Amino acid sequence: MRPYFERNGIALYHADARDSIETVIVNGTVDLLLTDPPYGMQYESQGPAASQNIRGDGARQGVRVFRQVLFELAHKWQHDAHAYSFCHWEGLPDFYDAMSTSLSIRNALVWDKAAGGVGDTECDYSRDFECVLYGLRGRRPLNGRRDGAMLRGHRGVPSAKRLHPTEKPVSLLAYLILKSTQPGHLVIDPFAGSASTLEAAKLTGRRAIGFEHDERWLEAAAKRLEQEILAPIPELPPRVGDAVDAYEQGSLFDGRPGAL
Repeated sequence: MRPYFERNGIALYHADARDSIETVIVNGTVDLLLTDPPYGMQYESQGPAASQNIRGDGARQGVRVFRQVLFELAHKWQHDAHAYSFCHWEGLPDFYDAMSTSLSIRNALVWDKAAGGVGDTECDYSRDFECVLYGLRGRRPLNGRRDGAMLRGHRGVPSAKRLHPTEKPVSLLAYLILKSTQPGHLVIDPFAGSASTLEAAKLTGRRAIGFEHDERWLEAAAKRLEQEILAPIPELPPRVGDAVDAYEQGSLFDGRPGAL
């Protein structure tokens, strides 16, 4: 199978991961699963990605697709792999159940988006967070210090700038990659969308494979992956979000020793 995009260890396939993982990914090579599967929001957005529902985003269908992907990954993991999967709080038990068949679930992280979401503004609290299930195989330690389970300081992508309705900030994805992998490790995202995970892997000096079956997002994904970088993000800088923000502004490295 030929990738839609491939360069310098980053590959994106226009394919359903359930039908392609077996032939694309070599057994025993996956160091990290980092993904944002469809999880029952029937999400619609404002901005460039507006009014485009996510295919397979019904709650039951989303969990079923995620289970099938994990089944296909059964022989692809390294013995000490890590995994992160975003999920909505209402579907947390179902996604926990699906993920626990393949991995030891160690925690449910909470991404604090620091901004209110849609919903009832009078009788409900703000929907300003998302859950991230974290699991592993074996006992490979996390990198750096022991951080808290609250993921703060990673601004959500403004609706007007989103390439995909449920796009996650690259800074958050880069942080998770840096915590759970070493340079050259393989990161996979079976639900790549506009390739935010693949961009984060590229910025952090990791290899990555992504799958996206919905052709609406592929052109934008390939364009973001084609952009050249001056240098990868350093390993666990004081604030990964600051490093990514600096990169996006073209000033990640300005010639001063240790500058971010």
